[in-house]
Amino acid sequence: MNTFGKIALAALLTFSLPATSQAKKDVPEKGTVKVLVVGLHNNVKSNYYYKEQIAEQTGIQADSIDHRYNNIFSENIVHAGIGTHCSFIATKDDTSYENIISKIAVNGEGEECNSNLSALTPEELQAALDHADADYLLVLNQHYLKWQSQPMRTVYHMVSYTLYDKNKKALYSGNQHFASINLEKPEKVAQLSRKTTSKIASSVEKSLDL
Repeated sequence: MNTFGKIALAALLTFSLPATSQAKKDVPEKGTVKVLVVGLHNNVKSNYYYKEQIAEQTGIQADSIDHRYNNIFSENIVHAGIGTHCSFIATKDDTSYENIISKIAVNGEGEECNSNLSALTPEELQAALDHADADYLLVLNQHYLKWQSQPMRTVYHMVSYTLYDKNKKALYSGNQHFASINLEKPEKVAQLSRKTTSKIASSVEKSLDL
């Protein structure tokens, strides 16, 4: 290669490097967007089962059913977000979030279910997000147990959820479901719902264009 060719090649490499560096900066780092996941009080509903039946068949105390199911789904979503651009945060047993949870309303049931933050002030929501060091709020609106006998005995576990930004704007709402023949123990529910909760985590990430 002559001297002119060497100079031209060096110039080409010099101008190419910044573009490559910039392209990498435009890709969000994994776990950079944080989403707080909350489940609501009394959000386990059914067209067939009442709380005492659920308690008897699952081994969960009647007054802990909502809390237990919410924790199962939240923890699965947190696990599904590991290694992605979304880092999900579960409330677990932190009572600091009771103020916002108690003010989130739910309208409808099953696939027609949606939550409403109208009773929650932007300041209250921001305080909860700050406490979790989160950017968005994911509400587990409802876990609807839809029982049917035909064409075969099936329980559809329908999970409704809505993603909100810090201004209380609903960015995405969806429903996912899984099925079982009977109501199952918590450990089995956690196993059966993994694919469903993984889809919820994925839909949140896609809705944020990550």
